[in-house]
Amino acid sequence: MDISLAPMEGITTYIFRNAIDKYYGGIDRYYTPFITASHLKGRELRDVCPENNQGMRTIPQILTNDAELFLLIVKQLAAIGYREVNLNLGCPSGTVVGKGRGSGFLAEPEKLDKFLYQIFEGRDVLENDINDKIKLSIKTRLGKNSLTEWDEILKVYIKYPIDELIIHPRLRKDFYTGEVHLDEFKKGADMFRARDEENPDSFATEIIYNGDIVDLDSYKSLAEKVNITEENPIMIGRGLIMNPNLANELKAGEKEEFDKRKFKEFINEIKENYIEEMSGEKQVVMKMKGLWAYFGEGLGLDKKKMKEIYKANRLAEYTNAITCI
Repeated sequence: MDISLAPMEGITTYIFRNAIDKYYGGIDRYYTPFITASHLKGRELRDVCPENNQGMRTIPQILTNDAELFLLIVKQLAAIGYREVNLNLGCPSGTVVGKGRGSGFLAEPEKLDKFLYQIFEGRDVLENDINDKIKLSIKTRLGKNSLTEWDEILKVYIKYPIDELIIHPRLRKDFYTGEVHLDEFKKGADMFRARDEENPDSFATEIIYNGDIVDLDSYKSLAEKVNITEENPIMIGRGLIMNPNLANELKAGEKEEFDKRKFKEFINEIKENYIEEMSGEKQVVMKMKGLWAYFGEGLGLDKKKMKEIYKANRLAEYTNAITCI
């Protein structure tokens, strides 16, 4: 079973990735939060710096609707050793969608088609320059506002040698709580499978499912509905934050006993590393509160206990709150 950690802005940074890999493991691929700047520097550079991602298969994600900018970022990533990148066509954030990026780009299939043509053409040139292949995956939703958009989007995708297509079977308007459209996921997977069977000597696209896998039961239910087997890769975001040991449980096929000591060491290491990286303790506390929004759900904490964490503004207050928990 091949399991990926989904990119989550502000959450799955290299500090979190290193900690979950060290204390829990079981994750085969780590996708970074999206990169947008034309020149890698500061936070974005630290996050993809190979020295900060040792021993992990890390795949940088890029967010843009500008082919020239995409290729410029890929070139910089290739220069520091990366041979895999991911295109974000799934982010539902209002600020992202408003600029026609992420899942907002899906509403313009003609522009998307032109964009993909340009980046695949540019990828060929870059591969010749570095004498190596650059793998390109896409993380997508089904559309922006309507399921009717999915058919047109698939017509675009199927024209290109995408190495991996990661499908979160929701619309942008659904965000993370609407219905998961499993039939539409199957439609896309079947279309690519038929294309690749007809052209076995050209290229094959691996289809990866993403969405609502939060525990062993939800995985089993999903696998049965869309015919996912252990040979099919999956991507998990929220579920792996809620339960950092989830990848191991899925691979073992059984739930493991919660190890409180390991979890305490895990979250403490994240905190200490953020203290080293950030200039102010309030920033560190904000980062930890962002993680506890998921930890708390996974641990089944009530609102009263979570309120104590959310009220914290200083490290001492944060430490007192989680000590009580």
